[in-house]
Amino acid sequence: MRLWLLPLAFFGVLQPASAAESDSDYSTKQTRAVMHAYAKCVVRKQPAKAAEAIAANLDNATLLRDYQGLFSPECLSDAAHGGVQMRFGGDLYRYALADALVNRELAGWAIPDLAALPPLAHRDPGEPPSQTTAGGKPLGKKKYDAALESHRKVATYAYLSRYGECAVRGAPAGSKALLLTVPDTPQESAAFDALRPVLERCMVQGQTVRFGRVALRGSIAINFYRLAHSVRARVAAK
Repeated sequence: MRLWLLPLAFFGVLQPASAAESDSDYSTKQTRAVMHAYAKCVVRKQPAKAAEAIAANLDNATLLRDYQGLFSPECLSDAAHGGVQMRFGGDLYRYALADALVNRELAGWAIPDLAALPPLAHRDPGEPPSQTTAGGKPLGKKKYDAALESHRKVATYAYLSRYGECAVRGAPAGSKALLLTVPDTPQESAAFDALRPVLERCMVQGQTVRFGRVALRGSIAINFYRLAHSVRARVAAK
């Protein structure tokens, strides 16, 4: 098994609000810093809603439809110090929210034994698309290729979600230590290095997977928060 941690595979985009500002495009590092500042601001304004969305492991469509309060132009303006537009791909905004929630709520959390918790529920990508329609007619190549690519993305995020849970369960203290670091710092790199043994153990045998730091840290953040939420819910129930 081989694990590759790319310096940064980031699919969110920050761009100037107008063409006149095109010479001020954000670097990947700056974009990541703005994303974390933005999520921190949103969580500060809407902590309960953010916690509810991450604990429920909502899909992006539901997040956009039912949680408009988690998208704040004011927070973006404050984080970016100017007029920019932000677009997130995949699960990256949920990743940022989970990271901010962990830092806000769980920095001083004493990690209990997670072995007693049942496995988390993860979204099922379903079967790959068929090359025929429901009526049995052949699906056009363009439509089939688009459906196949969409399924591939969903399946990749589903795999990463389960992988993140494995990492958190295997090294909860190390996962927390990672999430408390500032992105793109030597401390973050050292925390990733410390997690490498458990990350490799969680990898499917014989498989090589390339993860960007943003996606991997984000998946760990979501699963760490969801597991912590389960622990606190059990304690409250008792």
